[in-house]
Amino acid sequence: MSAFPTGRLALIAMATGLAASLTACASDDSGPSAGADDKAPTTIDATLAKSVSGATGNGKATGAPITVGLINQQGGPVSNPEFSVAAKAAADYLNAELGGVGGHPIEFSTCDIVSAESQGQKCGQQMLADDDVKLVVQGGLNVGTQSLHATLDGKKPDLVAVANPGPDVSAKNTYALNASSLAGKASTPIFLATKLQAKTVAMIADDNPGNQEIAKSIKQGIEARGLTVKLTTYPSGSADLMSPMQAVGAGRTDVIMPIAVTPTACVAMAKAYEQAAIKVPLVSSGLCASGAVRKALGDLPKWIFSGSLLNTNAPDPSGHVGLYKAVMNKYAGKGAELGINAPAGFAAIMAAAKVLAAAGADTPTVEKVSAAARAYTGPLLMGPPSLRFGVNPQFPTLGAQAARYYRYEGGGKWTDASGGWINLPS
Repeated sequence: MSAFPTGRLALIAMATGLAASLTACASDDSGPSAGADDKAPTTIDATLAKSVSGATGNGKATGAPITVGLINQQGGPVSNPEFSVAAKAAADYLNAELGGVGGHPIEFSTCDIVSAESQGQKCGQQMLADDDVKLVVQGGLNVGTQSLHATLDGKKPDLVAVANPGPDVSAKNTYALNASSLAGKASTPIFLATKLQAKTVAMIADDNPGNQEIAKSIKQGIEARGLTVKLTTYPSGSADLMSPMQAVGAGRTDVIMPIAVTPTACVAMAKAYEQAAIKVPLVSSGLCASGAVRKALGDLPKWIFSGSLLNTNAPDPSGHVGLYKAVMNKYAGKGAELGINAPAGFAAIMAAAKVLAAAGADTPTVEKVSAAARAYTGPLLMGPPSLRFGVNPQFPTLGAQAARYYRYEGGGKWTDASGGWINLPS
């Protein structure tokens, strides 16, 4: 029997995938204190950190630096600064306490994409021109992916921390650690059918091209499962979402799935949900479980939150979330955002360190690092327990399309809505 009411309206707000989440995009409106976590653990599990990073040392890294290219989208209408902050915190921790990568401290060659597709080409050219960069780590990009991958053209390995539909899932020498919305495409239909027993689904998405691509990708996955889906579009930036919710037929469907990819959109969706007096489950990406949303509403909405990484607010017996929070608490600074794309940025640097260690940190070459990236199977911090690249001919860069679903009961209480990971690679 389903753990959720059947024959009633279920509102599912899919903001991507992540974890954080099922999306790659988030806005810079979280605020400096949005992610503050006064209960964050202070003891860092160095044993677990070594298992996910491949580190073998202790203390400060004193060797010659090893340079990682870091590409992120920030500074524009869609901005993910928390990704870069978390990536730096992970590197600072490895460099200060675990000897970096084989004794070599990690440094970054950074390039930000603000809002133009051509900026992806600029970042790709920067990475190719820097001979010290043997590995690129790419954040979630709402724009610039086409030109970035066309420029890199497989010449250097690219670890994609948050993948979007498009070249992220097909580019040469590219390895997507976090399937983001494509985890939702594969896992959400299973969740809807087996847990919510839905037959009809209504989706709401703004007219941002990247979000439309995410919505259509998830829609195709749900329809392939035999469910009927209706997609309604509204102007990006709208603060009042009552009209699109009514237009999509909120009272005449089993499930509603808004694509809410910024805290502002999550808050607007929550207000419309409350105003419409809908009293049934709502499932959202972990992006909507951010401090900014909690601050704006007074508490997180009582939804079911999905993501392709572990929910950093929910109980985690694996210790992964505790490690992440303890390091962020020490190295990211007080009040750093712990949600949105921060977990993906942190996990990606841990994975990058493990790839570089496997390639041989003393004499890394592009060829050796590429081979190590291709062979990487995890464990990915806060991610699926195992990854396998190249096994899905449709999405060859994806290591997994698995997701988790958590239900927020209010008052800080969480329950596991999916009973673990859904759709792990076999």
